[in-house]
Amino acid sequence: MREVFTAARTDTALALLLAGTDPEELGAAGIIERAEYVRLLALGCTPSLAAQILFEGAGKAGGWRSEDPAFARACDAAGELGAGRSAPARSPRFTPERRRAFLDHLEAGLSVTAAAAEVGITTAVVYQRRKRDAAFAAAVDTAHQARPRTPDTTPNADEWEAFFAHLRPGVALRQAALAAGIRPEAVYHRRRADRAFARRTDQHRTVR
Repeated sequence: MREVFTAARTDTALALLLAGTDPEELGAAGIIERAEYVRLLALGCTPSLAAQILFEGAGKAGGWRSEDPAFARACDAAGELGAGRSAPARSPRFTPERRRAFLDHLEAGLSVTAAAAEVGITTAVVYQRRKRDAAFAAAVDTAHQARPRTPDTTPNADEWEAFFAHLRPGVALRQAALAAGIRPEAVYHRRRADRAFARRTDQHRTVR
């Protein structure tokens, strides 16, 4: 049973089963997604970041909050818990120098995701900048037309091992991914799709 309990720390479906709910029944997926969202808030993620990690947008979580007062209260409480933690290191700013380097990578043929990773930012930062900066949006569009796009590649086994070599307590998933030359979005996607991978990343961040 101890092994089962240990596995349930990182396996939300197993925890749901231990709580007496069949994780395969209708509606269980929504329960698991809500639990993961609240967990990220408690870890200090902002609502927008938690939504980007899990859902690639804030629409789903926002709908849950408006429809379910209990879920909204849980989110607020988790957010207060996360706010009480020591502030993590701030992400690199999208400085004019980084913007210029990002555009240079686009002009060289990289995709938006790959170009963002090259300068140490996420695609969310790029899209947020586009929304509020018309000149930057125009520059991105111009850079896109300069050369055919190079498709993003799936990380190979060596790149994943390099990712784990950089991952340790106090190092964010995003930081380890960028250090290994992997798009952070690829890490988040694999965590959602591969439970064994998610458990391994959690172990590297808690045990050394």
